[in-house]
Amino acid sequence: MEFRHLEIFLAVAETKSFSKAAKHLFLSQSTVSSHIKNLESELQKPLFIRSTKSVELSPDGCTFLRYANSILEMREAALEALNAPSETILRIGASTIPSGYLLPRLLRGFHDSHPHTFFDIQQGDSGEILEKILDGSLELGFIGKKEDTPKCVFLPFCKDDLVLALPANQYYFHLLNQNPPIQEILKEPVILREQGSGTRKAADLYLDSIHLSPENLNVIARTNDLESTKRMIQNGMGISILSKYAVKDLEAQGVILTLPLESGIHRSFYIVYRKDNPLKSAFQDFIQYVKCQDFS
Repeated sequence: MEFRHLEIFLAVAETKSFSKAAKHLFLSQSTVSSHIKNLESELQKPLFIRSTKSVELSPDGCTFLRYANSILEMREAALEALNAPSETILRIGASTIPSGYLLPRLLRGFHDSHPHTFFDIQQGDSGEILEKILDGSLELGFIGKKEDTPKCVFLPFCKDDLVLALPANQYYFHLLNQNPPIQEILKEPVILREQGSGTRKAADLYLDSIHLSPENLNVIARTNDLESTKRMIQNGMGISILSKYAVKDLEAQGVILTLPLESGIHRSFYIVYRKDNPLKSAFQDFIQYVKCQDFS
């Protein structure tokens, strides 16, 4: 298997067309087709479902897509590490809340004192970032849940609380003024985060503590896009259990209401890295900087 095979596979998967992929890669369509056939022959799996009108990934193709992306990301990381001052490159993965609401301030502050630092940031849910740490395509991660794996170090650096986020309209103002139990409020239309997110895991733990399950809720949408969730709430579509950091901005603007969830369930955000991967001094300095910050 060659890197070129993977690059061609990804181009066809993205464009859903052999001809468009060929044009993008400055190759003939027959060359693209030949590379894909060779790759499918080597894997002994059909990667695409072909018809006269479209080209779609097969189930095996969808599985292979994730690994092909990781392999090429690892190649790019290796080339960067070999051709640039490795002490100045911080290759970091972050789940949604750290990426959007914690890292920007941290990166700015650290860069002010380390102006020659270059940041390579990738976002995914907590499970995706941990997977990239484990396969070596990322060196440091900031995630919202701790997994049971002996291969990694998890350093808590920031605590988070869940809030119930509601539309700031007359209906919900009136509802909250009646001070109903949380079980009654959760009968309203609910928007859930995706399964892989730390927020969803914490929300499920909270629901379990009050003897509810997602199946008991009036779920009207599930999404892996936090900003979309916030906008749906803002536009009156429903309510959601979210991180307090995620809704600070809209709460300050008065377009979302928040209700603290009284429970013993609190979660932490973690810095994660592999135990068998000695961290360069730049990473160690960054970790120390993060641990000294006040997130209150």
